[in-house]
Amino acid sequence: MAGEMTCTASDGKGNCTAATGPDGTTLVVVGEGLKVGELMDCQDRGTLINCQALPRVAPPAAVTQQMTCTASDGKGNCTAATGPDGTTLVVVGEGLKVGERMDCQDRGTLIDCHAVRND
Repeated sequence: MAGEMTCTASDGKGNCTAATGPDGTTLVVVGEGLKVGELMDCQDRGTLINCQALPRVAPPAAVTQQMTCTASDGKGNCTAATGPDGTTLVVVGEGLKVGERMDCQDRGTLIDCHAVRND
């Protein structure tokens, strides 16, 4: 099997060690520098399946979403928030308290939140 696969396990050192193909079959792979959840292009080399990151298309412009802080780390930083659809997500919101409304942007690796400005 070769083609597009999704990394499902890593060695803890930033290398993908297992992946699932479109048919749902999980296989042992070699994917250096790839993380769980990443889409990969994989080639069956006979003795191993070698995977590379798929070329990335430029991400769409960042969308700001209003969320409400629902949990903090006890040090004045919001760690979870609920969006308008009721979904709770892990966020990074420095200096924000539970109940505070925030503007949040998905930065790809984290959701960054800041207090809502009433300009």
